[in-house]
Amino acid sequence: MYPTLETERFILRPFSGDDTESVFKIIKIFDEQNHTSQFAKIRSMEDARKLNDETIKNGAWAVVSKENNELIGWHYLTKIGSADMTKKVVTYGWIRDEYKELCLGRELLGKVLHFAFFGVKTSKVFTNARTNGRFAYPLLCGLEFTKYKSTADGLSHFYISKEQFRSEYTEIYNYTPPNKAKSQYSFEKPIRRIDSIAYVKQPTEYLCGQSVIAMLAGVSVDEVIEVMQNDKGTSTQELRDALKWYGLKTATKARLKYTEGAILPECCILSVKLPGYGHWSLYYESKYYDPEFGVLGRLPEQAKLRYYWEVLL
Repeated sequence: MYPTLETERFILRPFSGDDTESVFKIIKIFDEQNHTSQFAKIRSMEDARKLNDETIKNGAWAVVSKENNELIGWHYLTKIGSADMTKKVVTYGWIRDEYKELCLGRELLGKVLHFAFFGVKTSKVFTNARTNGRFAYPLLCGLEFTKYKSTADGLSHFYISKEQFRSEYTEIYNYTPPNKAKSQYSFEKPIRRIDSIAYVKQPTEYLCGQSVIAMLAGVSVDEVIEVMQNDKGTSTQELRDALKWYGLKTATKARLKYTEGAILPECCILSVKLPGYGHWSLYYESKYYDPEFGVLGRLPEQAKLRYYWEVLL
């Protein structure tokens, strides 16, 4: 958990169990101001409590206005895949539109960057921005970000190195990033030979990726969370690193696009699209071991299989 940071007009503090009501309020504002349905599934205080407990407080600060002590947004600073945080991290966040003025954005992001370089002691910080201005801290703050890639959907990627960064902040932080344990497994000595699958149900709606790895490795979800150092949504890179950690080989380095009617390999990780969210599932010997829906003879009705990734037995 990160320490509390303070600027002239903001307090950045870890989320707490008392933030549920504020989280419920602010995610509705987020969707309204950004014309999205990212949080459409959060319909009750209990949904907001789960979000607050399991997702938003991990690797994130609650952004609070000193003027009225109101929670006005959030800001993440987190690792990229399995990369050492002292080499590179990614930061992103959101504050309510009425606070997105030039000086406020620079003040907020400037403090996060200062902590990244002098607290985490990272070498490079990555971020992104939409060309329509939303989330566009790099475009608003006047800091020396370098643009290195743009995508067709209008997302631009930026980075800033410690050498580029200039700051008025001088605080000293007593913080040490967590170290990742060295694996005792390898491709020559994997954790096990996959000759059966014991079904594992995901403990929360965010842990489908960790649950798939748990089924393949034959371990608990809690152990996979510890290995991945992540108890929220997972990327392809994070799954790849977890498989490698357990000594489990894949047939290809990258997942493959699924073509309708194609025969799936005997054992493979599936990337599935469901209404409103992406999802990881597992296929083994003609059955779908889905962390959310159970052991099935076919994918759920609304699920669309997009990619598969063969795991060698």
